[in-house]
Amino acid sequence: MLFLCLASPPTDANPPDLVIYNAKIWSDGQMLRGDTISIRAGKIIYVGPYQQTLVKSAVAQLDAKGKTIIPGLIDCHTHLASDGVSLLNLRLRDAKSRTEFIQSIGDAARKLAPGQWLRGSGWSTESWPDSAQPKKDWIDGVTGGRPVVLDRMDGHSVFVNSEALKRARITKDGPKDPPGGVIDRDPNTHEPTGLLSDTAMSLVYMMVPSPSQEAKLEGLRLAVKEANSHGVTSVCDIGGDFRSYEKAFQGRDLSIRFFLYQSVGDGPWDSAVESVKRFKGIPGFIEARGIKAYMDGSMGSRTAYMHEPYTNSGPNHPKDFRGVERAGATNGNYAKGISLASKEGLQVIVHAIGDQANHDILDLFEANASHLSRNRFRVEHAQHLLPEDVSRFGKLGVVPSMQPLHKADDGRYAEVVVGKERCRTSYAFHALLATHANLVFGSDWNVVSCDPFLGIDAAVTAMTLKGDVWFPEQSISVSDALKCYTSRAAYSVFKEQELGQIKQGYRADLVILNESPFQRSVNLSTIHPVRVFVDGRDVTVR
Repeated sequence: MLFLCLASPPTDANPPDLVIYNAKIWSDGQMLRGDTISIRAGKIIYVGPYQQTLVKSAVAQLDAKGKTIIPGLIDCHTHLASDGVSLLNLRLRDAKSRTEFIQSIGDAARKLAPGQWLRGSGWSTESWPDSAQPKKDWIDGVTGGRPVVLDRMDGHSVFVNSEALKRARITKDGPKDPPGGVIDRDPNTHEPTGLLSDTAMSLVYMMVPSPSQEAKLEGLRLAVKEANSHGVTSVCDIGGDFRSYEKAFQGRDLSIRFFLYQSVGDGPWDSAVESVKRFKGIPGFIEARGIKAYMDGSMGSRTAYMHEPYTNSGPNHPKDFRGVERAGATNGNYAKGISLASKEGLQVIVHAIGDQANHDILDLFEANASHLSRNRFRVEHAQHLLPEDVSRFGKLGVVPSMQPLHKADDGRYAEVVVGKERCRTSYAFHALLATHANLVFGSDWNVVSCDPFLGIDAAVTAMTLKGDVWFPEQSISVSDALKCYTSRAAYSVFKEQELGQIKQGYRADLVILNESPFQRSVNLSTIHPVRVFVDGRDVTVR
């Protein structure tokens, strides 16, 4: 492993605010030769060998006791503001069977007033002994006539009961599937089963009372605390009301940096572009970065848009079903929006999971974006790729923004859904890096945990949540995985000159780990921060 010493000790009279010494320092793929970091006014002013006079002159000193320090981790794909309120609702991620699922819903429903909506999230049947998709009659009897809406873990399907369907006026007679969405129906009776995917979810969402402003702000604060507890100091946050970030932290020291993206639907982007341009935020902490669009749905919901039909599309889909591509991809609005955002110097990031969706968004980028590489457009998820598209990311300068913990999740059932051959270029971490793409990582919280070390573990070991090793040829090293959360991630948000490295002049966003991720036989999933700093301030969650 290479070692590098980056700076000389400061010689001016102003003492450092903090000096951390006796540390093993990792930055941008290398262990640094020095063991000391000096910080003043939120910036690193020295990285190098121990200097007794420097340590003694500091306002505060911290002995790292030989532990490893890394740059603050950057989660390139989260929904802290939009999904933080879910922390206040029913969480179903831990349900291990149909029985547990139904019992949790019944217990929560009985605590509500008659007629009150029950909100929940995080469910998935894929790992249950019986993986059949849920139906409304499972829960009609335990919810006491209360309407129920439960988000699937990937956010691309909801499960609702009969009362919710009644309020949304979804019956065997209609409505038709909206563009880009699916109302799941019994093939014989045409009755809705209770599953709604992608744009069809809005048919029920529009009936659900919005959470209070206080609940939204409290949810965001709780989500930030959760991210900080895992060493996350910056996030690309998607879909929240831009003003809510300032309101949530008014009069408080910010412990996380937000790079914000305005979500758009299938219509014109003009107003969203103007909204991003007008937002002032708080430089360095709350910054509007660009636009987020959607090409398709998800594999778990069978709405990811595939080049060939699904091997197993589910019981109520036609045999030639390929998923659902969003209307904006084909009606000209995305092409116009990409061109507009590009001219305005805004970053465009686009959700694409299916291999055809990824192919189509790369085509749209290439045809409509000027200065594509300079604007650092991104494809969010990039989960399933046609073999010929892997090299296009590096050639075009498009950033693949991926969530490695999804591989551990999807690896349990992906081959059943799309077949083994297509999975060879799924979660193509190694192949993308080999073609010089600037691969970055995130979590997609609250779909899965925002703990980066669970993501790193999945990217390195290729271990699924079932304990199987799935396509290890796409695995990468611990150092490369860390770069995807640090220096490469900083590049993807235009902050490579101030974040993502431990280097003189950079912001003092630092994480001290409980043990080194580079030692042999280490269990990466058990690594966690013992101290977290943002701008040199201790933001450790205790």
